[in-house]
Amino acid sequence: MRFGELASKLQFSRLRDYGIKILGRIKGLNQELDEILLSKGIMTEVEEVLRSSPLETTVFFFGKIRRRKLLTTDVLIPSESDYEKRTFGHVHVSPQYIAEEFPKLQKQGKTLLVTMHSHPMDVLSFGDAKTHMRVARHYPYQLSGVFNQGKVFFYRFENGMKQTPYKILDLSRFDRQVEALGTEGQLLISASTAALIGVGGGNTKVAFDLASNMLLFDPDKWEEHNRNRVFIPPNCIGEFKALSIRNLIRDYYSDVKVTAYVDKVQSYEPLLSELLSDVDFLVVGPDNLMARIFCNRLSLKLKKPAIFLGARIQSKESELTTMAGSVQVVLPNVSPCFECITSISQLDVMRETLDSETKRKLSSKYGLDDLLQVPSAPAIASLNDVITGMALWETVKLITSIEPNIYYQIYDALKAEINSIKIVKNPHCPACGLPQESNFDKANMELPFENSHDILSAAKKD
Repeated sequence: MRFGELASKLQFSRLRDYGIKILGRIKGLNQELDEILLSKGIMTEVEEVLRSSPLETTVFFFGKIRRRKLLTTDVLIPSESDYEKRTFGHVHVSPQYIAEEFPKLQKQGKTLLVTMHSHPMDVLSFGDAKTHMRVARHYPYQLSGVFNQGKVFFYRFENGMKQTPYKILDLSRFDRQVEALGTEGQLLISASTAALIGVGGGNTKVAFDLASNMLLFDPDKWEEHNRNRVFIPPNCIGEFKALSIRNLIRDYYSDVKVTAYVDKVQSYEPLLSELLSDVDFLVVGPDNLMARIFCNRLSLKLKKPAIFLGARIQSKESELTTMAGSVQVVLPNVSPCFECITSISQLDVMRETLDSETKRKLSSKYGLDDLLQVPSAPAIASLNDVITGMALWETVKLITSIEPNIYYQIYDALKAEINSIKIVKNPHCPACGLPQESNFDKANMELPFENSHDILSAAKKD
């Protein structure tokens, strides 16, 4: 191609793009969407149809919109008689076909998501863009799709025609789950991304059962005593928990993206906003109160929901006195947060923040014995399984909106009871009762308690 011809084509392309941008602004169109999710079955069917004829072919994707995601659940494929005009470079579907078929899906609560056609280019023509804007007056989230040389492209208008990311998900192994949650629910679950803070007995089961895209944070390695409640092979002993769980999930589900971080989540604090930018929610599992407070503040700061799960067992003279657990769902700016309802003593703070030498000196000087030591927590697999099952169901509800979340639940194994506890926001909460940004930074996630700084400073000097 000569330079003059190339320059002419580039100039035409710029003029076309500029014209589309001006037209979109005149129409007041701005489609802010994150991505479109499609099942592999639908895309296989669509691609076969689009490849089957040298003439331009049109298909219509229908589904629902959830949190800036387009969930494709159905496809309409016109037959030859449903076209009003169809050539190698132009296609027009009969208005009668649209008037008869579209309402059938709209009655099911579904809307037009994509109008796709086979096309000699991988970009929209000016005429295609005009059609896109005309259709968007009636279907504001509708994308224009192009099928060109075996590849698909989805375009939205956002200050010009922009490509929209898409994911094609194989739902065949979830057929029973689809019956319960629907295709759109399963698409949301399969495309969700979770951050699991702590990969102990509870969150390991969450990781295995959820098996969606996830980030794992845990600084610890597996020990033999962990195997009484966590299903891991013997060769994992001595490995970092996050790494081994990542590898086990990859072995079973190669399409699931899992990233492991082998340090405390607090150590990544300067990078967390970026690391968690694509995360939909947090699942917080550590027994460590400081880690839970950090994750609570993180949830509030990033405005991402968090699910806190925990279990507790106590016995006296070989008799169980407590065998219980809880699940709390925190929805930033909506529900009470973790610190609204959690009572934390100065002794708890000292146990988790003082170094070993300081603890030894204080114990010796004031006769505190083992009060400053963090005790090992008894654990039984059956209790963990119930609590993680409750947390997983809240996770499913959070992702799919199939049911409203319950903000706080307690399971009492000794009484065989699960109770939903009504909780309210604390107007004086140190986390959500004050401006979140300044509170997050000022507390530095370590000592969010009145006079704690003075107490600990004095203790360390002793």
